[in-house]
Amino acid sequence: MATSFLEVKNNAISTLASGITDVATSLTVASGEGALFPSSFPFHITIENEILSCTNRSTDVLTVVREQQGTSGVAHSVNVAVGLNVTAKSVTDLNTAVNAAENKIGTGASTPTANKVLRATGTGTSAWAQVNLSTDVTGTLPSSNISSGSDDDFLRIDGASVEGRSAAEVLTDIGAGAAAGSASIVTVGALNSGSITSGFTSIDVGAGAVSTTGLVTAGSITTGGAILIDSTPADTVYSGITASFVAGEALEDGEVVYLKAADTRVWKAVATAAATSRAIGMVVADQLSAGSAVTVLLQGFLRADTNFPTWTIGGALYTPEAETSGKNVPEQAAPDSDGDFIQILGWASDANTVYFNPSNDIIEHA
Repeated sequence: MATSFLEVKNNAISTLASGITDVATSLTVASGEGALFPSSFPFHITIENEILSCTNRSTDVLTVVREQQGTSGVAHSVNVAVGLNVTAKSVTDLNTAVNAAENKIGTGASTPTANKVLRATGTGTSAWAQVNLSTDVTGTLPSSNISSGSDDDFLRIDGASVEGRSAAEVLTDIGAGAAAGSASIVTVGALNSGSITSGFTSIDVGAGAVSTTGLVTAGSITTGGAILIDSTPADTVYSGITASFVAGEALEDGEVVYLKAADTRVWKAVATAAATSRAIGMVVADQLSAGSAVTVLLQGFLRADTNFPTWTIGGALYTPEAETSGKNVPEQAAPDSDGDFIQILGWASDANTVYFNPSNDIIEHA
């Protein structure tokens, strides 16, 4: 809390307009001379050897508290001098405040200059100096303490100073090419997080590669080279072209499905009837209930160690006649009963990995 000092005013001197007793709590100074004294309070006045505290003034009438600063209340006669003098309390209060400030901020002989701050140099001492961020700052600077402007949206920290930098300056600092909002992004490093949503004509990575473990869900991809599909995915992982459908029944990873015209949902493909034999894809998500969205592999690789049987590598795969261990997955034995419909779905690229690429040709066994 700040120190409350006594009010002061130059040449605040008058005389008593009438005598006062030793216990009087108000006094009147000479007519018209009350204005010589402060209009804010408190201030101390001296009458002979007594110091009084003035707490209010109305024209020439002063309201006072007697016997201040160790003095005694006595009667004072008319025409005795009344003056606002510098007393021991004023000096003591000032000294105390200065000492408190020195104790709080420390003492030292350095002089402030541009871009310097007052920083502690030891217990009870301080100096004007530049802050060294690598040695003087600990913890995390809250984001609310960092302000940004239209031209200085970024901070550059070099260990000894903090400098505001514009977006264009940052691009220059890091050696980047085109600024955000231009037709293309050019990078010599990695673009490995976040998202690119719209407004870009091209992404040029030179001779590098664009790789993702997620999905490219909108727009189109044009290439003058090759699109690489992983032919050796991990268990329950797929790589290829997919589409989203709605499940007509409970489905599991690796089961082949056909599209039912009556409800436009995907159901388990079975080679024993013409209506159910034309497989369009393979489910790549496990334990889906009827009515839920399902991702279907239209062409590509899928590995399913648990749901797939052990296949002969390189062997053709067919639409199943019946489920294998409760799963409607491809079979390496072609359907051979009269009335079965034979469709090649692809081939086994590993004992538990399928390259799914269903043929458009279906042959009825007779």
